Amino acid sequence: MTIAEISHRLNHLQFNSDVINLYDAPHRFYHTLNHIEDVLKQLHDVNLLVHDELFLAAVFHDIVYDPQSKTNEEDSAEFFLQQAKSSGLTADQKKHIQQLILDTKNHQPTVPFSEELIKADLSIFNASFAKLIIYEQQIFKEFQFVDYKEYKPKRIELLNHFNTNGNLTPLIEYVKSVHPHIGVFAGSFNPFHKGHYNVLRKAEKLFDKVIVAFGKNPDKTERSWPVPKTIANRQHTDYNGLLTDHIDSFGYDVTVVRGLRNSTDFQYEQNQYRYIQELKPDIKIVNIFCDKEFEHISSSGIRTLEKYNKHQGYLLD
Repeated sequence: MTIAEISHRLNHLQFNSDVINLYDAPHRFYHTLNHIEDVLKQLHDVNLLVHDELFLAAVFHDIVYDPQSKTNEEDSAEFFLQQAKSSGLTADQKKHIQQLILDTKNHQPTVPFSEELIKADLSIFNASFAKLIIYEQQIFKEFQFVDYKEYKPKRIELLNHFNTNGNLTPLIEYVKSVHPHIGVFAGSFNPFHKGHYNVLRKAEKLFDKVIVAFGKNPDKTERSWPVPKTIANRQHTDYNGLLTDHIDSFGYDVTVVRGLRNSTDFQYEQNQYRYIQELKPDIKIVNIFCDKEFEHISSSGIRTLEKYNKHQGYLLD
């Protein structure tokens, strides 16, 4: 079922089809419209998509998704009820769809069609190894706010729980043995602005994950700006001492990412690299230039503009 077909059917059922745009949120990598299309395909293949209640439950079951929240299913069910107020559904139909959505939380069917929806929702676990690898990479991205030392054992535990037919055994072995490429974007970031974000996005194309490390520079003003919501789903760390000591504290291999605006920044970073290399000879550092449109932006400049209330255009939401 294509996005256009989903939209058309939502409109036919008196729902605002624009709600599916929520699946395009930047923190989603697996729980996207591609996943919803796959769930709908699974239901279509067993001739169940003719049921409007099942269709709506499939579309809305992940409509609210925050990987840091423990109430996504409850929030999705509530969102559905709000959207359904102007629809032609009966009270019983709304209640049924609400419960279908709630059943996807613990994957325990309690109402008609629930078992079929849960099976479709979890169909990825029966996919080929190639698709499972892509799935794992997407989940890793969605949970990038979790430190890798914590993510790995919990991920293996979850996959073992669902490995009822042995199909996930190769994926579990992959998760056990893989060593993701992790970058650490370090700086004082007071504030973390659009230029920093430009460098971060470039770094994320090179690494499986990039940690944002907020350092306290004794030669600079102490950080007083909050972490922008735009990067809330990344892992953040704070450190007060040497960057080399902070790198060692992770307990796994990382590469330092440094942002550059111009040749002056490059000269400074080159000198800093010599000191860092003496303290930690095996350290890996990648320098990334921001795009030209951001090269004039600096945290100190933003702090100056703040005094005249002219700084907002350079900040992230």
